Amino acid sequence: MSAETGLLVLNGFMVAVLGLCVGSFLNVGIVRLPKEQTIRGRSRCVSCGQVISWYDNIPLLSYLMLRGKCRFCKAPISIRYFVVEALAGIAFFLLYLKFDFSFYLLKYGFLFSLLLLTSFIDIEYHSIPSIICPMGIIAAVFFAAAESFMRGSADFAVFYLMSIVVTAGGAYLFKLFGDECIAFYLVLRKKESIEGETEALGLGDVDFMAMIGGFLGWKIALVAFFVAPFFAMVYGLAAIIFKKSHLIPYLPYLSAAVVVAFLWGNGIINFVMRGFLP
Repeated sequence: MSAETGLLVLNGFMVAVLGLCVGSFLNVGIVRLPKEQTIRGRSRCVSCGQVISWYDNIPLLSYLMLRGKCRFCKAPISIRYFVVEALAGIAFFLLYLKFDFSFYLLKYGFLFSLLLLTSFIDIEYHSIPSIICPMGIIAAVFFAAAESFMRGSADFAVFYLMSIVVTAGGAYLFKLFGDECIAFYLVLRKKESIEGETEALGLGDVDFMAMIGGFLGWKIALVAFFVAPFFAMVYGLAAIIFKKSHLIPYLPYLSAAVVVAFLWGNGIINFVMRGFLP
């Protein structure tokens, strides 16, 4: 192994460990933010309330050593803790391989952390705290301003600010259209709601799209918006067949679509444009 390869492996390992620690912190937010609890303070077992020692809070390893159970009350620990930490570690490692130690490692590491946070909260609660996406939008504006400063051009800030407005407006118009379609369907079926829901998209989804536009630009956000239903369709059909439910947590699929758009969005756009342009 050459010295350059060894340094790459070492740096990648360090960044992956950082990602694991970020994932551990995200797990705290997933538990506490929906309950409007502070994210400060020691972690506790959600079953018995016992304070968790540092050696029981090591990302990935502690879950494996404890075999997924609390050391004190033996209550099962959700596999979600392990999954979030693993995904964050993998995401940070892959971002390092693509961007090295750069501004974009920080920017997209922050974005993918937000994707994990919102997705897993939505999975558990079918909604997200209203503060998360607006804070993400503020962060996107900060990164846009920083990128403009680094490149010596205001064009980047203008583009991402425009993208926030465009994606938020587009998502809101889609919400209004979808809401009217659902209202028409409910009138025809003489129902008041579909399992308590009367909206095609929630305002949280609109904020989420604005946040994605602020980080990735309106074109990539648009690709994610139209890719997401294909991910949701698989789960949605299974949920209808086996659970007889029409309700699905949508943000995990929207987040998965963001990843696809982040990796292959420009290729998808070029493919679609070749199909419509002579």
